[in-house]
Amino acid sequence: MTDRSYQFVTWLLAFALAASVLGAMVVAVSPPEPTQSYSEFYLLAEDGRAEDYPTNLTVGETGRLLVGVSNHEHDDQTYTVTVVFGDRTVATRTLSVEADRTAERRVSFSPTEPGRERLRFLLYRGSDSSGEPYRRLRLVVNVSAASR
Repeated sequence: MTDRSYQFVTWLLAFALAASVLGAMVVAVSPPEPTQSYSEFYLLAEDGRAEDYPTNLTVGETGRLLVGVSNHEHDDQTYTVTVVFGDRTVATRTLSVEADRTAERRVSFSPTEPGRERLRFLLYRGSDSSGEPYRRLRLVVNVSAASR
C-alpha cells in the first residue's frame, strides 16, 4: 500500500469514528419516544397463581379469585371492575392505580343454581361502569347440585 492509500483509509476511519460518536450523542440526548399506552387486566387463583381457577363448584360453595390491573397508560388512572356471574352482578370494585403500578383485589362469588355459568369480568376506565368495557375476561364455571 502506498502512503496515499494509508492516508485515505486513516481519513475514512476518522470520519466513521466521528459519525458514530455524533450518533451516540444524539441518541443519548434525545428522549425516547413513549411506548403505546395500555392496561393489563388479568385473573389469578386465590393463591396468586395463574392456575387452579375455581371452575368446578357446588351450589352454595364460594369461589375466590384475584383480579389485577396493571397501568401502563403513562399517568394515574381510575378503573372500575364489574364482576357478573350468570345474570347477576356479584361485585364492583373501583381501583386507583398509579402510572406503571399494579393493583389486585380479591373477588368472591357463590353460585345459587346448578349448571354451566359464565363469570364475566368487565374493566372500565374511570368510575363509570356504563357503556362499552375497556377490557373483558371470562371464566366458565361448572356448578353441580349440592350433595345431601
